[in-house]
Amino acid sequence: MEFLQRDQAPLNEREWALLDEAVRRVIAQQVTGRRFLSLFGPVGSGVQVIPVDRTPPSGQGQVDMVGETNDAVRLAHRLYQKIPLLHRDFFVFWRDIESARAQGIPIDWSMAEAAASLVAQAEDRLILEGDASNQIEGLLTVSGRQVLTPGEEQPNSGFHDVVRAINVLSAAGFYPPYTVVVGPELFATWHRLYGNTGVLEIEQIRKLAEQGVYVSPLMPTHTVLVLAAGAENMDLAVGIDAVVGYVESTSMNHRLRVLETLTLRIKRPAAICHIAPANA
Repeated sequence: MEFLQRDQAPLNEREWALLDEAVRRVIAQQVTGRRFLSLFGPVGSGVQVIPVDRTPPSGQGQVDMVGETNDAVRLAHRLYQKIPLLHRDFFVFWRDIESARAQGIPIDWSMAEAAASLVAQAEDRLILEGDASNQIEGLLTVSGRQVLTPGEEQPNSGFHDVVRAINVLSAAGFYPPYTVVVGPELFATWHRLYGNTGVLEIEQIRKLAEQGVYVSPLMPTHTVLVLAAGAENMDLAVGIDAVVGYVESTSMNHRLRVLETLTLRIKRPAAICHIAPANA
């Protein structure tokens, strides 16, 4: 990957390895979306547009003796979606490099880790909200998603809302396993006993969401996503996964960049059930 210009940086092979490890660790710890989305790719750093095939959820598999039928999964329409660049720069100071080498200790990669954290946030924001400037729709904004308003606030209302969402998805032809995505505040309220069962509400919800319950601080308050998140419905198309490149040297210090390219492909928007207050 010559475009990363690593040969121009003053880092040796071991320092690059430690830097890469630090950046990947932070991103792996902080991202939410790619934990439940299927990954497509990597398709390459230079790929800037990728097709998204929208297909209807209706229809049934055929059962007959000879396999003669005119029915097939139809293409509703094909979009060509941009794969944007997500990035954040940071500096490595020349004196820090010299000091670490003189003392025989690792370089402190705090600024690289901070940049990686911001890229992780940008990734999840793109997945949830999309990016209007690049005509990318997110899980919370895509046209054609199913929208419910939450039930009246009361004990165990979270469980009942998830049940309602699953009923809507299954009636539309989207079957388990399901995924639930929620913000930290609402997630905390689910840690209460479910009726007189002696079981927490979150445990009851996890029984319904076999693909998992995920918490994202980027989710709006009082908002829940219930998804049939299989690859047939949505995926995350990756051009190049998180990596560090060299940008330039200025005033003897070194500017580097954490970057990745990816986009959310929503193939069947109705596989998303968005529970949010009416005024949200």
